[in-house]
Amino acid sequence: MQNALRILAVTMLVATACDPARADSDGSAEEEVEQKTPIVSQPVTRGSIEQALTAASTIEAERTVTVHAESTGRLISFGLEEGDVLKAGASVGRIKYDSQSATLDRAKTSQEKAKRDLEIVQRLHREGHASDDELATAELAVKTASLDVGDSKRNIRNTRVTAPFGGTVTERFVTEGSFVSAGAQLITITDFETLVARVYVPERELDRIAVGQPALVQGKAARSRQGQGTIKRIAPVVDATTGTVKVTVGLPSELAGGDKGFLPGMYAEVRLTTERKDDVLLVSKRALVREDDAVYVFVVQDDDSAKRVKVELGLEDAERAEASSGLAVGDEVVVSGQAGLSDGGKVVRVDASGQPLEGAASEDA
Repeated sequence: MQNALRILAVTMLVATACDPARADSDGSAEEEVEQKTPIVSQPVTRGSIEQALTAASTIEAERTVTVHAESTGRLISFGLEEGDVLKAGASVGRIKYDSQSATLDRAKTSQEKAKRDLEIVQRLHREGHASDDELATAELAVKTASLDVGDSKRNIRNTRVTAPFGGTVTERFVTEGSFVSAGAQLITITDFETLVARVYVPERELDRIAVGQPALVQGKAARSRQGQGTIKRIAPVVDATTGTVKVTVGLPSELAGGDKGFLPGMYAEVRLTTERKDDVLLVSKRALVREDDAVYVFVVQDDDSAKRVKVELGLEDAERAEASSGLAVGDEVVVSGQAGLSDGGKVVRVDASGQPLEGAASEDA
């Protein structure tokens, strides 16, 4: 019986030694093999990076005007349509001017009579038969008649509607034959050479922008419409309520109108580059792990372990960040899989689909 028990105990000890996962009766066990965390990595590189601020805006023309009628009457000539291009001073239309013409004729007649009367009074005054007051009255009558003629001529000129500057007809309010009153809206003319986008920049960025600086303008809905504008003006005051400064970005003529250009009223996105650095260390922003006010990355070591490294950041764009300290060119940083990774933990490199890379697969085998 004792021999049988002795044989059974030896058998159990052998079984335990052959199974590293089995623990003995007092809680001790063979150390388990550490599981490797699958990760995707990228190297730290050198390159250029820009820091920019983006703001929404509405495209508008700085020179746009609504032409009003300066006389009352019926439009006898008005054939413009929206989209027509006009030169400065070009004729827009004509208001019927028969009553103004008749008024001018009467004013000229009165002027001629006043001049004849003045000649008679002047002759009588030289002969001593007319007083100084009579002479002054005759002279005043000539001046008044001349003013009436000038007013009548101006009224006739006002029946001609002309373009105050060159541009495109963007809105038409009346048609030929309409009866208009003085002050009535006729058309709106827009100078597409003066398109701008106005954005509001935080006060802290004021020292990083300047007149003449380039700015990328892109349509928010019409994404294919984009190009480079230039900062045209920076407002001399800061809005105390919002803490922002108004910046006017001018668009070049090739970005205005047409099938691919911007139109007044379009929504656009303006991107202003505030700072640029060349030949700096760049790390993918996907690698960054933020804890409180500190930033860390996991660097893959030669023994396939991941070292947790604190880094200082400089400029940032949408995808990359400048590593001011903590990293070197060629360092392999974890960009995916770091959520479950601890300092010193073992890793295995995988591709974007989660499949082990060729080298990693052979090592595990």
